[in-house]
Amino acid sequence: MVIITEANEGAPSTDDIEMEHLDLALFVGKEFITIDDARESYNSYAYRRGFSIREAGGYTSAKSGEVTSVRWLCSNEGFSKNYKEAQKALENSTSQTTLEKERAPIRTGCKARFRIRFEGGVWKVSVFEDDHNHPLVVSPSKKRSLRSHRSMGPEDKEIIKAMNAQNIESAKIHEYLGDKHGGKKNLRFKKKDVANVITVENQQLVDKNVEATLVYFQKKQQEDPEFFYDVEVDEGGQLKNLFWVDGRARRAFQEFGDVVTFDTTYRTNRFLMPLAPFIGVNHHRRCVFFGIAMLRSEHIAGFVWLFKTWVKAMYGKKPRAIITDQDPAMRIAIKEVFPNTIHRCCQWHVLRKAREHLGAIYNLKPNFKKELKRVINHSNTVSEFEEKWGSMLDTNNLKIRYRHLKNMYEARSEWVPAYFRDYFFAGMSSSQRSESMNAALKIWTNSHYLRKS
Repeated sequence: MVIITEANEGAPSTDDIEMEHLDLALFVGKEFITIDDARESYNSYAYRRGFSIREAGGYTSAKSGEVTSVRWLCSNEGFSKNYKEAQKALENSTSQTTLEKERAPIRTGCKARFRIRFEGGVWKVSVFEDDHNHPLVVSPSKKRSLRSHRSMGPEDKEIIKAMNAQNIESAKIHEYLGDKHGGKKNLRFKKKDVANVITVENQQLVDKNVEATLVYFQKKQQEDPEFFYDVEVDEGGQLKNLFWVDGRARRAFQEFGDVVTFDTTYRTNRFLMPLAPFIGVNHHRRCVFFGIAMLRSEHIAGFVWLFKTWVKAMYGKKPRAIITDQDPAMRIAIKEVFPNTIHRCCQWHVLRKAREHLGAIYNLKPNFKKELKRVINHSNTVSEFEEKWGSMLDTNNLKIRYRHLKNMYEARSEWVPAYFRDYFFAGMSSSQRSESMNAALKIWTNSHYLRKS
């Protein structure tokens, strides 16, 4: 039998010492009062031996409808889809990173199992096979990371919730709890378990906030008859999308709604839901809100729902032009809901993405960034832009390399100014007006709206 150990492993933890005193002897015929007792006993045995267990169902009496048998298997029972890769991963485990080891397929067809049957008013062990065909774990810290042995006490959960309320990320919370327990090796849960607690907590907070928000919106409608809101929920009644706009903004759109920007890049910290404003400019060139949405997911159906809802709120009027980022799902939704609206992608977003992908060129050719901007911003016609673009690639020997430049060029009609010279955009060429409002939105939502809700 292969044993996994850990060099320089420290003294056993309190949990391990307590485990030494448990009656872990298992054998066919051993009796338990409840199913939970049997499960706990087998899982404790698995911890000592160094493997993880999973429940594999049981049998129910057709006559009484009561459970008569339950079984558990070693977590390595069955085979991974890529069993050969699993074998290789185990063989090369010393050279793998921790993340690679965690993600490696590990089911090896292990036959170890444990079954109990209900007989004479008690649960008796009817099958107990303990021959494993895979390495067993000795290191206490690694044992605690096995799935069936991971657990989290109520005190730790309360700490996670309290730190999450302060917008502290899960990795830092996990690190703090590790320090609190004398080191991460003493924790019986992983970072993803912390993240799971946060996900559940945030969903509960969302549900509470949505309920309070709808009450608030109903109150606003009494104060402002033109206040409009709509909510989309999923089959389970959970919030998917939310949109609202007041009467003043609806009236302003009738006057200044020829061009709007729509941006989804700001996300509320707690819930990772994009807070997406519709924004335009008035006759004083000041930003005007035309409504705000919160989106659970950025898919085509969600955008279609939002855009149709927005048009309904604006008394059926659609903008002549809309500026957004280069989101593929958003592009499809705009074509469906606004077939006659000029759609322009935000130049600022395009160039920011270029900076991420073309950093190597910028470093090798210090003047290329300025040259790229000149070609984009100082081409008055489409033909002039295309000629300058080709010349720029030739001069810098970039025709074949750098696929991102090719992608930018293929999408040129969506964002290059030369393609929009004949259209009115109210002095806006990007969704930066939306982004400039995000700072105000962040302060407003964090300090006022979400707290009030």
